[in-house]
Formats: sequence, C-alpha cells, structure tokens
Amino acid sequence: MKQRYLLLITLLTLSVLAAAHEFWLQPAFFFATPGSTVPVDILVGEGFVGEASEGKKNRIVTYRHYSSTDSTSLTPKLVGNNYGSVSIKFTQPGTHLLVFANTPKFITLKPKEFLAYLKEDGLDHVVAARQQLGQTNKPSRELYRRCVKSLVQVGDQPDDTYARPTNLTLDITPTKNPYTLRQGQMAGFRVLFRGKPLANALVRHWVSPNATTKATEVQQRSDANGLVQFKLLSGRNMVSTVLMIPNDEDTKDQADWQSYWGSLTFGVSREGR
Repeated sequence: MKQRYLLLITLLTLSVLAAAHEFWLQPAFFFATPGSTVPVDILVGEGFVGEASEGKKNRIVTYRHYSSTDSTSLTPKLVGNNYGSVSIKFTQPGTHLLVFANTPKFITLKPKEFLAYLKEDGLDHVVAARQQLGQTNKPSRELYRRCVKSLVQVGDQPDDTYARPTNLTLDITPTKNPYTLRQGQMAGFRVLFRGKPLANALVRHWVSPNATTKATEVQQRSDANGLVQFKLLSGRNMVSTVLMIPNDEDTKDQADWQSYWGSLTFGVSREGR
C-alpha cells in the first residue's frame, strides 16, 4: 500500500514537471566552422538546465534544418523510437535554422497544481476564465504541444536564414539576426500565433554560460505587435513563452485547453561576431 502511494505521488510529480518544464533545441555549440559536425539534443528541464526528452518519434510533426539555400528533414537521422540526438554537418557558411514541432499530448492536473502552473507562466486569462466558468476547483484537462527553434552560426558571415518562415503555430523570431549583435546590445523578438502578433504574452529570456549552470532569467510582456526586447549576454540564450487557449479543435471531449510552448535558442559570444 505504501509503495503504491509513493508511486502515485511520483507519477503526479512527474506530470506536474512535464507541464511546467521548458523545452528547447540544444546544439553542442552555437558557433561552428564550415565542415564541422555539431550534435543537437532535444531537451526538457528547468532553469535552462535539461535532460534529453523522452518524447516519441512518431509525435514529430516537423524537425528540419534550414540554410540559405536548402532545407532537409532531421527526423530520419533519429535512431530508435524517441526524439534522441542528431549530428548535423554544417558545410555551408552562414546562419542555420533548426525547427521542431510535435503533436499535442494530454495532461491532467489537480486544481491547485494547475493554478500554480498558470500563475507561473503568466496565464492570467485562463485563471480568470476558470473562475468565471466555476472550474477553479476542478482538475485541468489540457493538450500541450511544442514549437521550438534554434540558430547556429557557421563561419563569420550571418545571413537572413534566421527569419525564414517556419509555419510554426507559435513562433518566436528575432527582429534582427542575433549573430550580428554583441553582448550588451538590445535584441528584439516577435511572437506570432497562427501567423499573427501575440500581445501580452509573458516572454522569458534565459542566459547561461554552459549547459550545467542554472540560468539567469528576465521576463517581459509582449506589446500589441508581439514584440519584446532583451539585453544580450554572452553564453547560451533562450527566449521562451507559453500560450494557452480554449480547445477549439475536434478534441473538446478530451481536453478543455490547448497550450503551445515556444522557444528559440542561440549563442552570444563575449567578443561578438
């Protein structure tokens, strides 16, 4: 009985963490020389410190590598049934864009845990809607999906690939190639949902010197044009946000809400490029 109780608590804790964790693409390094091979992992974690995601490969909608002249699918490079790691050989100089999206996954949380999650991610409109509908004390039913990108700079000549259209449902795009900026400069980012600017989204900017050090974090709400600005700092950078809307698909009998988790990772060198 005690073991069953502990197992239940463990599973519940894992469910909460699954909903609350950030999710991102992590190249082994963001600055590469032409011809070099860079391992790329799909990570989930807190504080921009993560572990390999155990998502199933059959849930991938898109996993692509874009250069200024080409686009290739990375899904065939994955070995086994999970997301796993891929190694990309960057032969062409310039800025390279990696894009990942998956299908929705169902999760349910107890009322207090769901409320804490909503407040953590600035989803005040969902808190208000549940109050108005008398659902504050009811468990949540949610479908969540990931829409994430990463930028890798190969050689010393950045290009416009960073702004290439991706068709991601939730999309974070720099207003200017970050590899043309130096640490300490302000960088703009536009958040789009279904191709339109997303206003009042709580957007986070994470910075960490390496993959094992907890990141510093600042937050900002997007303006009416979906724009935010953050100061660039050297190291690994990630801009992320979460959007939740009423479930408007043919799965209303399964879930009341849909959430979209977006992130963009890139590097900033101390010297600039």
